[in-house]
Amino acid sequence: MKKIVVILFLISVLFISFLPVKDTDFGWHYRCGKEFLTAGVLCIKNNFSYFLPSYQSYYTGHLYDTILAFIYDHWGFLGISFVGSIIFTLTALVFIKLINSIKLSFVTYFISFILSYSILSLGFRPQIITYLFLLILLLLLKSKNKRLFFLIPILFLFWVNLHIGFFIGLFVLIFFIFYENKGINRFQKLFIIFISFLTTLINPFGLNVYREILNHLTSPLGQMIAEWVKPSFFHLFLITSFTIIGLIIIIKKKPINLFYLLLLIFFSFLSLSARRNLPLFYPIFFYITQDSFKSLKKLGWIQYEMLISIICSVIIFILIIYVPKTIEFDALWTEYCQKGQIVYPCQAIKKFPQLTGNVFNTYEWGGFLIWQKPNNRVFVDGRMPAWRDENGKSPYQVFLEIIQTQPGWNEKLNRWKTNYILITNGTFLDLLLQKESIKYNWQEVYRDDIAVIYKNIK
Repeated sequence: MKKIVVILFLISVLFISFLPVKDTDFGWHYRCGKEFLTAGVLCIKNNFSYFLPSYQSYYTGHLYDTILAFIYDHWGFLGISFVGSIIFTLTALVFIKLINSIKLSFVTYFISFILSYSILSLGFRPQIITYLFLLILLLLLKSKNKRLFFLIPILFLFWVNLHIGFFIGLFVLIFFIFYENKGINRFQKLFIIFISFLTTLINPFGLNVYREILNHLTSPLGQMIAEWVKPSFFHLFLITSFTIIGLIIIIKKKPINLFYLLLLIFFSFLSLSARRNLPLFYPIFFYITQDSFKSLKKLGWIQYEMLISIICSVIIFILIIYVPKTIEFDALWTEYCQKGQIVYPCQAIKKFPQLTGNVFNTYEWGGFLIWQKPNNRVFVDGRMPAWRDENGKSPYQVFLEIIQTQPGWNEKLNRWKTNYILITNGTFLDLLLQKESIKYNWQEVYRDDIAVIYKNIK
Protein backbone atom coordinates (compact mmCIF):
# COMPACT_ATOMS: atom_id res chain seq x y z
CA MET A 1 0.00 0.00 0.00
CA LYS A 2 2.86 2.41 0.84
CA LYS A 3 4.49 1.79 -2.53
CA ILE A 4 1.24 2.60 -4.31
CA VAL A 5 0.94 5.86 -2.37
CA VAL A 6 4.54 6.81 -3.22
CA ILE A 7 4.05 6.05 -6.92
CA LEU A 8 0.81 8.03 -7.06
CA PHE A 9 2.41 10.88 -5.13
CA LEU A 10 5.30 11.07 -7.61
CA ILE A 11 2.89 10.89 -10.55
CA SER A 12 0.89 13.76 -9.08
CA VAL A 13 4.08 15.82 -8.71
CA LEU A 14 5.02 14.94 -12.31
CA PHE A 15 1.74 16.34 -13.59
CA ILE A 16 1.39 19.34 -11.29
CA SER A 17 4.92 20.46 -12.16
CA PHE A 18 4.29 20.12 -15.90
CA LEU A 19 4.58 23.89 -16.20
CA PRO A 20 4.63 26.13 -19.27
CA VAL A 21 7.89 27.85 -20.23
CA LYS A 22 7.38 31.43 -19.06
CA ASP A 23 10.90 32.46 -18.11
CA THR A 24 11.71 35.76 -19.87
CA ASP A 25 15.38 34.74 -19.85
CA PHE A 26 14.74 31.69 -22.01
CA GLY A 27 15.91 33.45 -25.17
CA TRP A 28 19.45 34.25 -24.11
CA HIS A 29 19.86 30.91 -22.34
CA TYR A 30 18.85 29.21 -25.59
CA ARG A 31 21.21 31.30 -27.73
CA CYS A 32 24.15 30.55 -25.43
CA GLY A 33 23.40 26.83 -25.58
CA LYS A 34 22.83 26.91 -29.32
CA GLU A 35 26.18 28.58 -29.98
CA PHE A 36 27.94 25.81 -28.10
CA LEU A 37 26.02 23.06 -29.93
CA THR A 38 26.66 24.54 -33.37
CA ALA A 39 30.09 26.14 -33.04
CA GLY A 40 31.52 24.75 -29.81
CA VAL A 41 31.75 28.30 -28.46
CA LEU A 42 30.95 29.03 -24.83
CA CYS A 43 28.90 32.12 -24.06
CA ILE A 44 31.86 33.96 -22.53
CA LYS A 45 31.96 37.24 -24.47
CA ASN A 46 29.07 39.68 -24.67
CA ASN A 47 27.93 39.12 -28.25
CA PHE A 48 24.29 39.98 -27.67
CA SER A 49 24.16 43.61 -26.51
CA TYR A 50 25.68 46.81 -27.86
CA PHE A 51 25.76 48.39 -24.40
CA LEU A 52 28.93 47.26 -22.58
CA PRO A 53 29.99 45.13 -25.57
CA SER A 54 33.38 44.28 -24.08
CA TYR A 55 32.05 43.47 -20.61
CA GLN A 56 33.37 40.21 -19.16
CA SER A 57 30.85 38.40 -16.98
CA TYR A 58 31.51 35.08 -15.26
CA TYR A 59 28.21 33.31 -15.70
CA THR A 60 28.72 29.57 -15.26
CA GLY A 61 25.43 28.03 -16.38
CA HIS A 62 26.80 26.78 -19.71
CA LEU A 63 25.81 23.19 -19.07
CA TYR A 64 22.22 24.23 -18.34
CA ASP A 65 22.12 26.39 -21.50
CA THR A 66 23.42 23.54 -23.64
CA ILE A 67 20.88 21.07 -22.24
CA LEU A 68 18.09 23.60 -22.72
CA ALA A 69 19.03 24.28 -26.34
CA PHE A 70 19.29 20.57 -27.12
CA ILE A 71 15.86 19.86 -25.63
CA TYR A 72 14.22 22.78 -27.43
CA ASP A 73 15.75 21.91 -30.81
CA HIS A 74 14.45 18.34 -30.58
CA TRP A 75 11.18 18.60 -28.65
CA GLY A 76 10.31 22.27 -28.33
CA PHE A 77 8.72 23.88 -25.30
CA LEU A 78 6.79 20.69 -24.51
CA GLY A 79 10.09 18.87 -24.09
CA ILE A 80 11.36 21.57 -21.73
CA SER A 81 8.17 21.40 -19.67
CA PHE A 82 8.45 17.62 -19.44
CA VAL A 83 12.11 17.71 -18.38
CA GLY A 84 11.18 20.33 -15.80
CA SER A 85 8.49 18.05 -14.40
CA ILE A 86 11.04 15.21 -14.20
CA ILE A 87 13.35 17.47 -12.16
CA PHE A 88 10.50 18.39 -9.82
CA THR A 89 9.60 14.72 -9.42
CA LEU A 90 13.19 13.98 -8.44
CA THR A 91 12.98 16.72 -5.79
CA ALA A 92 9.87 15.01 -4.41
CA LEU A 93 11.61 11.63 -4.35
CA VAL A 94 14.62 13.05 -2.48
CA PHE A 95 12.30 14.90 -0.11
CA ILE A 96 10.59 11.63 0.83
CA LYS A 97 13.99 10.21 1.73
CA LEU A 98 14.79 13.26 3.85
CA ILE A 99 11.54 13.28 5.80
CA ASN A 100 11.38 9.49 6.35
CA SER A 101 7.59 9.52 6.40
CA ILE A 102 5.41 9.10 3.34
CA LYS A 103 2.42 10.88 4.85
CA LEU A 104 4.37 13.78 6.29
CA SER A 105 6.47 14.20 3.15
CA PHE A 106 3.31 14.18 1.02
CA VAL A 107 1.71 16.95 3.09
CA THR A 108 4.79 19.13 3.59
CA TYR A 109 6.03 18.86 0.00
CA PHE A 110 2.74 20.11 -1.40
CA ILE A 111 2.57 22.85 1.22
CA SER A 112 6.07 23.96 0.16
CA PHE A 113 5.15 23.76 -3.54
CA ILE A 114 1.95 25.77 -3.13
CA LEU A 115 3.61 28.45 -1.00
CA SER A 116 6.40 28.79 -3.59
CA TYR A 117 4.18 28.54 -6.67
CA SER A 118 4.57 32.20 -7.66
CA ILE A 119 8.27 31.45 -8.32
CA LEU A 120 8.01 27.84 -9.48
CA SER A 121 5.21 28.61 -11.97
CA LEU A 122 7.75 30.10 -14.41
CA GLY A 123 8.70 26.54 -15.37
CA PHE A 124 12.06 24.87 -15.85
CA ARG A 125 14.79 27.31 -14.86
CA PRO A 126 18.35 26.87 -13.54
CA GLN A 127 17.07 27.76 -10.04
CA ILE A 128 15.18 24.44 -10.07
CA ILE A 129 18.54 22.68 -10.41
CA THR A 130 19.73 24.37 -7.23
CA TYR A 131 16.50 23.28 -5.50
CA LEU A 132 17.16 19.65 -6.47
CA PHE A 133 20.90 19.68 -5.72
CA LEU A 134 20.32 21.28 -2.32
CA LEU A 135 18.00 18.44 -1.33
CA ILE A 136 20.45 15.86 -2.70
CA LEU A 137 23.25 17.48 -0.69
CA LEU A 138 21.20 17.27 2.52
CA LEU A 139 20.45 13.63 1.78
CA LEU A 140 24.15 12.84 1.30
CA LEU A 141 25.03 14.69 4.50
CA LYS A 142 22.37 12.78 6.38
CA SER A 143 23.77 9.43 5.30
CA LYS A 144 26.03 7.49 7.65
CA ASN A 145 27.65 5.75 4.71
CA LYS A 146 31.11 7.31 4.33
CA ARG A 147 31.30 6.35 0.67
CA LEU A 148 28.34 8.56 -0.18
CA PHE A 149 30.11 11.58 1.28
CA PHE A 150 32.67 11.42 -1.48
CA LEU A 151 29.91 11.97 -4.04
CA ILE A 152 29.53 15.53 -2.73
CA PRO A 153 32.47 17.00 -4.73
CA ILE A 154 31.04 15.39 -7.87
CA LEU A 155 27.70 17.02 -7.08
CA PHE A 156 29.42 20.42 -6.90
CA LEU A 157 31.24 19.78 -10.16
CA PHE A 158 27.91 19.61 -11.98
CA TRP A 159 26.26 22.24 -9.80
CA VAL A 160 28.79 24.99 -10.54
CA ASN A 161 28.35 24.48 -14.29
CA LEU A 162 24.56 24.44 -14.10
CA HIS A 163 23.71 27.36 -11.82
CA ILE A 164 25.46 30.03 -9.79
CA GLY A 165 23.37 28.95 -6.79
CA PHE A 166 26.04 26.35 -6.02
CA PHE A 167 27.50 28.74 -3.43
CA ILE A 168 24.44 28.07 -1.25
CA GLY A 169 25.56 24.47 -1.06
CA LEU A 170 29.01 25.54 0.11
CA PHE A 171 27.42 27.38 3.04
CA VAL A 172 25.46 24.24 3.91
CA LEU A 173 28.72 22.25 3.86
CA ILE A 174 30.37 24.73 6.20
CA PHE A 175 27.40 24.52 8.59
CA PHE A 176 27.76 20.74 8.48
CA ILE A 177 30.98 20.99 10.49
CA PHE A 178 28.78 21.48 13.55
CA TYR A 179 26.62 18.42 12.83
CA GLU A 180 27.26 15.37 14.99
CA ASN A 181 27.49 12.43 12.66
CA LYS A 182 29.08 9.27 14.04
CA GLY A 183 30.02 8.10 10.60
CA ILE A 184 32.46 10.92 9.87
CA ASN A 185 34.81 13.07 11.96
CA ARG A 186 35.56 16.79 11.71
CA PHE A 187 38.77 16.31 9.74
CA GLN A 188 36.91 14.31 7.10
CA LYS A 189 34.26 17.02 6.94
CA LEU A 190 36.89 19.70 6.37
CA PHE A 191 38.49 17.55 3.70
CA ILE A 192 35.17 17.17 1.86
CA ILE A 193 34.55 20.92 2.08
CA PHE A 194 38.01 21.65 0.68
CA ILE A 195 37.69 19.16 -2.19
CA SER A 196 34.19 20.45 -2.98
CA PHE A 197 35.51 24.00 -3.14
CA LEU A 198 38.27 22.91 -5.50
CA THR A 199 35.78 21.20 -7.80
CA THR A 200 33.81 24.46 -8.07
CA LEU A 201 36.91 25.91 -9.74
CA ILE A 202 36.46 23.44 -12.61
CA ASN A 203 34.45 25.83 -14.76
CA PRO A 204 35.27 28.13 -17.70
CA PHE A 205 36.25 30.99 -15.36
CA GLY A 206 37.95 29.25 -12.46
CA LEU A 207 38.11 31.41 -9.33
CA ASN A 208 36.48 34.35 -11.16
CA VAL A 209 33.09 32.72 -10.72
CA TYR A 210 33.19 34.04 -7.17
CA ARG A 211 33.55 37.55 -8.54
CA GLU A 212 30.19 37.05 -10.26
CA ILE A 213 28.66 35.97 -6.96
CA LEU A 214 30.11 39.08 -5.29
CA ASN A 215 28.63 41.25 -8.05
CA HIS A 216 25.18 39.80 -7.40
CA LEU A 217 25.51 40.20 -3.64
CA THR A 218 26.63 43.84 -3.89
CA SER A 219 24.18 44.95 -6.59
CA PRO A 220 20.83 46.50 -5.60
CA LEU A 221 18.89 43.80 -7.44
CA GLY A 222 16.05 44.08 -4.95
CA GLN A 223 15.38 47.59 -6.24
CA MET A 224 15.33 46.58 -9.88
CA ILE A 225 14.23 43.01 -10.61
CA ALA A 226 10.83 41.62 -9.57
CA GLU A 227 12.00 38.22 -8.33
CA TRP A 228 14.75 39.83 -6.25
CA VAL A 229 12.39 42.05 -4.25
CA LYS A 230 11.34 41.10 -0.74
CA PRO A 231 8.40 38.68 -0.40
CA SER A 232 4.82 39.85 0.13
CA PHE A 233 3.55 40.61 3.63
CA PHE A 234 1.90 37.17 3.71
CA HIS A 235 5.21 35.40 3.11
CA LEU A 236 7.10 37.74 5.43
CA PHE A 237 4.65 36.79 8.17
CA LEU A 238 4.91 33.07 7.40
CA ILE A 239 8.70 33.04 7.18
CA THR A 240 9.05 35.00 10.41
CA SER A 241 6.54 32.77 12.20
CA PHE A 242 8.12 29.56 10.90
CA THR A 243 11.57 30.81 11.85
CA ILE A 244 10.47 31.60 15.41
CA ILE A 245 8.80 28.19 15.69
CA GLY A 246 11.92 26.50 14.32
CA LEU A 247 14.19 28.37 16.71
CA ILE A 248 12.05 27.38 19.69
CA ILE A 249 12.07 23.73 18.58
CA ILE A 250 15.84 23.67 18.01
CA ILE A 251 16.80 25.51 21.21
CA LYS A 252 14.37 23.52 23.34
CA LYS A 253 16.00 20.24 22.37
CA LYS A 254 19.30 19.57 24.16
CA PRO A 255 22.00 19.51 23.00
CA ILE A 256 21.27 22.25 20.49
CA ASN A 257 21.74 21.11 16.91
CA LEU A 258 23.93 23.92 15.55
CA PHE A 259 23.69 22.56 12.02
CA TYR A 260 19.91 22.90 12.00
CA LEU A 261 20.12 26.27 13.74
CA LEU A 262 22.49 27.68 11.12
CA LEU A 263 20.41 26.21 8.28
CA LEU A 264 17.25 27.82 9.58
CA ILE A 265 18.83 31.25 10.09
CA PHE A 266 20.62 31.17 6.72
CA PHE A 267 17.62 30.18 4.60
CA SER A 268 15.33 32.46 6.56
CA PHE A 269 17.67 35.34 5.72
CA LEU A 270 17.77 34.36 2.04
CA SER A 271 14.00 34.13 1.73
CA LEU A 272 13.40 37.38 3.60
CA SER A 273 15.88 39.10 1.29
CA ALA A 274 14.41 37.94 -2.03
CA ARG A 275 11.21 36.19 -3.05
CA ARG A 276 13.11 34.00 -5.50
CA ASN A 277 14.45 32.04 -2.50
CA LEU A 278 11.02 31.00 -1.19
CA PRO A 279 11.26 27.50 -2.76
CA LEU A 280 14.38 26.87 -0.65
CA PHE A 281 13.09 28.02 2.73
CA TYR A 282 9.90 26.01 3.16
CA PRO A 283 11.32 22.50 2.51
CA ILE A 284 14.33 23.35 4.70
CA PHE A 285 11.99 24.35 7.54
CA PHE A 286 10.02 21.10 7.33
CA TYR A 287 13.24 19.09 7.09
CA ILE A 288 14.84 20.49 10.24
CA THR A 289 11.63 20.43 12.30
CA GLN A 290 10.32 17.03 11.21
CA ASP A 291 11.26 15.29 14.46
CA SER A 292 9.04 17.68 16.40
CA PHE A 293 5.96 16.67 14.46
CA LYS A 294 5.81 13.17 15.89
CA SER A 295 2.05 13.18 16.27
CA LEU A 296 1.71 14.61 12.78
CA LYS A 297 4.31 12.20 11.46
CA LYS A 298 2.15 9.26 12.32
CA LEU A 299 -0.94 10.91 10.90
CA GLY A 300 -3.02 8.06 12.17
CA TRP A 301 -6.21 9.81 11.20
CA ILE A 302 -5.15 9.65 7.55
CA GLN A 303 -5.48 6.17 6.12
CA TYR A 304 -3.54 5.12 3.05
CA GLU A 305 -6.84 4.48 1.29
CA MET A 306 -7.76 8.11 1.94
CA LEU A 307 -4.41 9.27 0.60
CA ILE A 308 -4.85 7.22 -2.56
CA SER A 309 -8.29 8.73 -3.12
CA ILE A 310 -6.99 12.26 -2.58
CA ILE A 311 -3.99 11.81 -4.87
CA CYS A 312 -6.08 10.17 -7.60
CA SER A 313 -8.53 13.06 -7.44
CA VAL A 314 -5.65 15.53 -7.75
CA ILE A 315 -4.20 13.65 -10.73
CA ILE A 316 -7.55 13.56 -12.53
CA PHE A 317 -8.11 17.27 -11.89
CA ILE A 318 -4.65 18.15 -13.20
CA LEU A 319 -5.05 15.96 -16.28
CA ILE A 320 -8.40 17.53 -17.15
CA ILE A 321 -7.70 21.18 -16.31
CA TYR A 322 -4.01 21.87 -15.85
CA VAL A 323 -2.03 19.76 -18.33
CA PRO A 324 -4.06 20.80 -21.40
CA LYS A 325 -3.36 24.47 -20.61
CA THR A 326 0.39 23.82 -20.49
CA ILE A 327 0.25 21.90 -23.77
CA GLU A 328 -1.71 24.72 -25.40
CA PHE A 329 0.70 27.37 -24.14
CA ASP A 330 3.81 25.45 -25.22
CA ALA A 331 2.41 24.41 -28.61
CA LEU A 332 0.80 27.64 -29.83
CA TRP A 333 3.00 30.62 -30.67
CA THR A 334 0.17 33.09 -30.08
CA GLU A 335 -0.29 31.75 -26.54
CA TYR A 336 3.41 32.14 -25.83
CA CYS A 337 3.41 35.69 -27.18
CA GLN A 338 0.31 36.90 -25.38
CA LYS A 339 -0.19 34.86 -22.19
CA GLY A 340 3.25 34.43 -20.69
CA GLN A 341 4.79 36.26 -17.77
CA ILE A 342 4.79 39.30 -20.06
CA VAL A 343 3.41 40.05 -23.52
CA TYR A 344 6.07 39.89 -26.24
CA PRO A 345 6.36 42.08 -29.39
CA CYS A 346 5.77 39.15 -31.75
CA GLN A 347 3.68 41.13 -34.23
CA ALA A 348 6.17 43.99 -34.25
CA ILE A 349 9.15 41.89 -35.30
CA LYS A 350 6.99 40.02 -37.82
CA LYS A 351 5.41 43.04 -39.48
CA PHE A 352 8.54 45.19 -39.37
CA PRO A 353 11.37 42.96 -40.64
CA GLN A 354 13.52 46.03 -41.32
CA LEU A 355 14.42 46.09 -37.63
CA THR A 356 18.22 45.77 -37.76
CA GLY A 357 21.36 46.90 -36.01
CA ASN A 358 21.43 48.20 -32.45
CA VAL A 359 18.00 48.13 -30.82
CA PHE A 360 17.12 49.90 -27.57
CA ASN A 361 14.55 47.56 -26.05
CA THR A 362 12.22 47.05 -23.14
CA TYR A 363 14.24 45.15 -20.53
CA GLU A 364 11.91 42.13 -20.33
CA TRP A 365 12.08 41.71 -24.12
CA GLY A 366 15.87 41.42 -24.23
CA GLY A 367 16.09 37.65 -24.04
CA PHE A 368 13.23 37.25 -26.52
CA LEU A 369 14.93 39.51 -29.09
CA ILE A 370 18.29 37.79 -28.64
CA TRP A 371 16.51 34.56 -29.57
CA GLN A 372 14.18 35.81 -32.32
CA LYS A 373 16.44 38.47 -33.89
CA PRO A 374 19.91 36.90 -33.65
CA ASN A 375 21.45 39.37 -36.11
CA ASN A 376 20.49 42.36 -34.00
CA ARG A 377 22.07 43.63 -30.82
CA VAL A 378 19.86 44.57 -27.90
CA PHE A 379 20.54 47.23 -25.29
CA VAL A 380 19.74 45.26 -22.15
CA ASP A 381 18.58 41.77 -21.17
CA GLY A 382 18.31 39.41 -18.21
CA ARG A 383 22.04 38.65 -18.08
CA MET A 384 22.97 42.19 -17.16
CA PRO A 385 21.37 43.55 -13.92
CA ALA A 386 24.49 42.80 -11.83
CA TRP A 387 26.88 44.24 -14.44
CA ARG A 388 28.44 47.69 -13.91
CA ASP A 389 29.32 50.42 -16.41
CA GLU A 390 32.18 52.91 -16.08
CA ASN A 391 30.08 54.92 -13.63
CA GLY A 392 29.25 51.92 -11.46
CA LYS A 393 25.65 51.82 -12.68
CA SER A 394 23.74 48.69 -13.59
CA PRO A 395 22.60 48.47 -17.22
CA TYR A 396 19.08 48.18 -15.85
CA GLN A 397 19.50 51.54 -14.10
CA VAL A 398 20.73 53.10 -17.35
CA PHE A 399 17.76 51.56 -19.14
CA LEU A 400 15.40 53.21 -16.64
CA GLU A 401 17.10 56.58 -17.09
CA ILE A 402 16.46 56.41 -20.83
CA ILE A 403 12.94 54.95 -20.76
CA GLN A 404 11.97 57.59 -18.17
CA THR A 405 13.50 60.31 -20.38
CA GLN A 406 15.79 61.58 -17.67
CA PRO A 407 18.27 64.32 -18.67
CA GLY A 408 20.72 63.12 -21.30
CA TRP A 409 18.63 60.16 -22.46
CA ASN A 410 18.95 60.94 -26.18
CA GLU A 411 22.66 61.69 -25.95
CA LYS A 412 23.15 58.24 -24.44
CA LEU A 413 21.27 56.56 -27.28
CA ASN A 414 23.30 58.46 -29.87
CA ARG A 415 26.59 57.81 -28.07
CA TRP A 416 25.97 54.07 -28.28
CA LYS A 417 24.85 54.32 -31.93
CA THR A 418 21.28 53.14 -31.44
CA ASN A 419 19.52 52.43 -34.75
CA TYR A 420 16.03 51.59 -33.48
CA ILE A 421 13.92 51.85 -30.36
CA LEU A 422 11.56 48.94 -29.66
CA ILE A 423 9.61 49.55 -26.47
CA THR A 424 6.21 49.09 -24.86
CA ASN A 425 3.85 51.79 -26.04
CA GLY A 426 2.63 54.25 -23.46
CA THR A 427 5.98 54.58 -21.66
CA PHE A 428 7.44 58.02 -20.86
CA LEU A 429 9.81 57.70 -23.80
CA ASP A 430 7.02 56.79 -26.18
CA LEU A 431 4.77 59.63 -25.00
CA LEU A 432 7.58 62.13 -25.49
CA LEU A 433 8.51 60.87 -28.94
CA GLN A 434 4.89 60.87 -30.07
CA LYS A 435 4.93 64.64 -29.64
CA GLU A 436 8.54 65.58 -30.40
CA SER A 437 10.12 62.75 -32.39
CA ILE A 438 11.51 65.08 -35.07
CA LYS A 439 13.15 67.29 -32.44
CA TYR A 440 15.14 64.31 -31.18
CA ASN A 441 15.78 62.83 -34.66
CA TRP A 442 13.52 59.81 -34.28
CA GLN A 443 10.71 58.66 -36.56
CA GLU A 444 7.86 56.33 -35.65
CA VAL A 445 7.81 53.44 -38.15
CA TYR A 446 5.55 50.93 -36.45
CA ARG A 447 2.92 50.76 -33.71
CA ASP A 448 0.45 48.18 -32.41
CA ASP A 449 -1.37 47.55 -29.13
CA ILE A 450 1.81 46.19 -27.52
CA ALA A 451 4.89 47.77 -29.03
CA VAL A 452 6.15 50.82 -30.87
CA ILE A 453 9.24 51.14 -33.05
CA TYR A 454 11.18 54.34 -33.69
CA LYS A 455 13.96 54.72 -36.24
CA ASN A 456 16.99 56.96 -35.79
CA ILE A 457 16.94 59.47 -38.67
CA LYS A 458 19.98 61.48 -37.66
